Amino acid sequence: MTTPVTTSADSSVKPLRLLFTLALLGYVALYLGFQFLHWIIPSENSTLISRSQSSGFLDLFVMAFPLLAVLIATHLSPQLTGSKIFALVALVEYAVAVLFGGITFLIGLGGLGWVDTFPETIDALGHVVLTIARLGLVALAGYAVLRVFLALGGRVTLPSALNPPA
Repeated sequence: MTTPVTTSADSSVKPLRLLFTLALLGYVALYLGFQFLHWIIPSENSTLISRSQSSGFLDLFVMAFPLLAVLIATHLSPQLTGSKIFALVALVEYAVAVLFGGITFLIGLGGLGWVDTFPETIDALGHVVLTIARLGLVALAGYAVLRVFLALGGRVTLPSALNPPA
């Protein structure tokens, strides 16, 4: 008679931490890249203002995925070996999201000038308030990742083999 091998949930998921970290960071990088292309390349019957109003630089998973990836890499023991690089990649993703989210918000404000009815006013106000809130949440998540990056040493050094000779 054999007894089944019991494993804890913790030990069954730990080997997948690197895969989850890479997948979460990679998805956000791809998403931001395609959102940039969608925003910058005009399509039929669209303007820069309309594309800016509907840009997805500040979507919920852009807020959450890089922070989750950094927390998976750094706060579960043992810490992944590339966690400082993962934190730096997440910082770059947040910087891109805040930069282009802010730019598209400011450009998109130009489309709010033609508000005629009360429901359109509510829609315009909701767009402004919620976009500012999303910008704040992405900036807050970026600040949390910055704190983790600084706690890890705050500097990415090149291996000695890659340093130029003196």
